[in-house]
Amino acid sequence: MSRRMKKEEWESFLEELKGVLLKMQIAYRETSRIRSPGALCTVRGKKVLIVNRHMGPEDKADLVRREVKGADLDELFLKPEVREFLGG
Repeated sequence: MSRRMKKEEWESFLEELKGVLLKMQIAYRETSRIRSPGALCTVRGKKVLIVNRHMGPEDKADLVRREVKGADLDELFLKPEVREFLGG
């Protein structure tokens, strides 16, 4: 993002990113049972992004960006700021 955002803005932006994950058929799941930031994995044949619940919204958004990096986003309708954040 080109400007500093407040925590509330990051929380709202994270909700947008969760919507993108749904469009990509990736479930978003937060847990406190992991020590790492999280990762994209396959659970019972479905893609799931596991996220450490204790991270802030900006770090969670960065994790989403890192885990979907390189994915084909051309067929998805995304707001310009979301597309830019994800590197598409």
